[in-house]
Amino acid sequence: MAGITTPVLATLGAIDTARSTLGRVRDLAGIESGSQRRQRELLTERQRVELDSLRDRQDEEAATLRTSLQNQANQIATTADAEEKRRQRALRRAVGRTRAQLGAQGISTADGSGEAILLGQIREAEDEAAAAEQLDTLRIQALSDREQADYRRNLLELSQLQERQRLERLARSA
Repeated sequence: MAGITTPVLATLGAIDTARSTLGRVRDLAGIESGSQRRQRELLTERQRVELDSLRDRQDEEAATLRTSLQNQANQIATTADAEEKRRQRALRRAVGRTRAQLGAQGISTADGSGEAILLGQIREAEDEAAAAEQLDTLRIQALSDREQADYRRNLLELSQLQERQRLERLARSA
């Protein structure tokens, strides 16, 4: 049986090579039947429509995502502003309360102890504001990273479709 298989496989390989060579000669010579030309045109048109459809869908998704991310960034900024105003009001109240308490005890806020207490409160408020700003920066960066990931995913989808189409054209021309 092995003796028959080898010549058959060799013959099939030779036929495939001849067919491929004939196809290449036809391509080089510009010889193409009407149905082959029509099939190639239909394939090209279908692939163009698929590619355009993917790009349109990706553009629409990207626009929607950009709008959503911008809304989220605006919300983060608005919340940060409100929190900063709240911190400033709380600091003013705490400083006023501390001055009143120190004044009631006969301690001046201009000397060492009173000033140290007030500076401590201010420094604490500044640290809290810096931490909040850092958190907001991380949130904004996460939004940017999400947009970049979506962009990379779209590029990957596009290149995969183009590669599939290229392989399909190669398979049909062989």
